[in-house]
Amino acid sequence: MKDIFLFCAVIAFLALGFFIMKKLDGFMENNRRRTDEEASANRLVLAFDNPMILDSLSPLFEAFSKASPDCPIHFLFGKTAEIYDALDKSRIDFGFIEHTACEKEKAYNAFVLSPEQNSIFCEASGCLLEPLNPVRTQTAVIRNKNSDNPFAVSFYDILLSFSKKNTITADSVQ
Repeated sequence: MKDIFLFCAVIAFLALGFFIMKKLDGFMENNRRRTDEEASANRLVLAFDNPMILDSLSPLFEAFSKASPDCPIHFLFGKTAEIYDALDKSRIDFGFIEHTACEKEKAYNAFVLSPEQNSIFCEASGCLLEPLNPVRTQTAVIRNKNSDNPFAVSFYDILLSFSKKNTITADSVQ
């Protein structure tokens, strides 16, 4: 009889622990989701299919950093299809892609820049990556029109004014 009572108490304790862990998992998942939403609203995420143009855009990033000093900028790179997918899922705010790959018919704000490809210093390996023939590339800057990130709106305004003031040309492809 004592064994049955002990067995039932252990089963009850395990069941209670299971339900408590289930509630805790739900709480943690909800907290992680809210934290991710807050973090994505308080940063700017830029993706490039050609990271060789980053250096020539540094004055743009400096201007944005001065205008919004509390906003961290995250740089990513990947294939054009990955950039479009990330834009559609609102994982990034802007994509810098090859001009010929720009899908004008989609719901994007887009215009073309002509930044020059420059060297990139790879800190992890301590080496410099240089293009054989530094050229100006036609790069489309795309942004999802439905983005509600205030930093993305501010960056877009600075990007438009920057492209008008500097040697980077901007041709609208909206």
